[in-house]
Amino acid sequence: MKKFFLIGIGGMVVSAAAFGLSQTNNNLFVHSNEAGQNSANKESLAPKEVMKRMETPKVVRAVYLTAPSGGREDKIQAIINMKKDGLNAVVIDIKDSFGVVAYDTQLDMVNRYELERKFIPDLAALVQRFHDEGIYVIARVAVFQDTAFAEARPELAVHDKRKLNAAGGVMSKKTLWRDGKNLAWVDPSSREVWEYVVALSNDALSYGFDELNYDYIRFPSDGKISTIAYSVTKPDASYPVQIRGFMQYLREQLRDTVLSVDLFGFTMVKSEDIGIGQIVEDAYAYFDYVAPMVYPSHYPSGFMGYKNPAAWPYEIIADSMQKGQARLDAYQATASTTAKLRPWLQDFDLGADYDAAMIGKQIQATEDMLGEQYAGYMLWNPSSNYTVSGIR
Repeated sequence: MKKFFLIGIGGMVVSAAAFGLSQTNNNLFVHSNEAGQNSANKESLAPKEVMKRMETPKVVRAVYLTAPSGGREDKIQAIINMKKDGLNAVVIDIKDSFGVVAYDTQLDMVNRYELERKFIPDLAALVQRFHDEGIYVIARVAVFQDTAFAEARPELAVHDKRKLNAAGGVMSKKTLWRDGKNLAWVDPSSREVWEYVVALSNDALSYGFDELNYDYIRFPSDGKISTIAYSVTKPDASYPVQIRGFMQYLREQLRDTVLSVDLFGFTMVKSEDIGIGQIVEDAYAYFDYVAPMVYPSHYPSGFMGYKNPAAWPYEIIADSMQKGQARLDAYQATASTTAKLRPWLQDFDLGADYDAAMIGKQIQATEDMLGEQYAGYMLWNPSSNYTVSGIR
């Protein structure tokens, strides 16, 4: 059985009640540089000399590689060996959910706050090795779930108002709000955080990555939300407006880059915000590929009438992908976009044993529902241990 750890990509196991959450505040919040941000040293947003990149395969068949796995020869070779089954792409963490930067970078912000751990000793060589094998390489960046940066810059972070009140309103590492996995978050409205993400993105591009994939572009969940105090986000702010603003900023700063974004699978079937700021039409506006995390195990009991959705991979994914594509078709009828759906699929055991047949049902559902718009998929396993013959 493949072990599963509830740390990693922005999906989570949620209850039916969480599925029904709705963010109804529609007041706009206009960004301004906060006091203290103006005086901070800003990273240069200009990219270094960019290495030649591969064209995106028409149909991507990818797996995820953790940062520590990116420094292990056995893990790297295992992915290369999957080429015989059709693998043509890999997603590599360069900044994970803990906020750790996985390679040696000269970015001032990273070095000043000691945010890096050199899991990958030679990032350029790793990217080149995959390119030499004909494998398309995607850099994954966890955005607003970032414990390391939150602890280094608490004035830009999300806090626990109970701790903050006890501390007399003084923000510090001790007053940070933490989610159900004990991870801290930076404030999604902080322009300085936005600039840091873009600086790191440009740095990654200089190592030859072909695409940038963003996870955790959302407000926090999976914890005591009622105790949250934001350092930058105004009380009357609309979460979807804030998240859309960041998405637009990414596209403006990275115009000639292939960008993808990870969203909750529920965004395919829920037209309103579920309390985290993600609306799929907003992603369609700014990203080349939208990657809903349609893991059957992450849908609540009773979804589509199934007591255990994990046991019904074809049906669950077919429903979400059909609805997501219908919304994309409707969006394309009124707005200009080249976005395509390319989901994250489950290759871990949770709720059911996910063998090659179960993975194949997910892939088949995706292909059946997207038809001519089928652009492939990415397989997720939090330990980078993949099922033999799972790729097809």
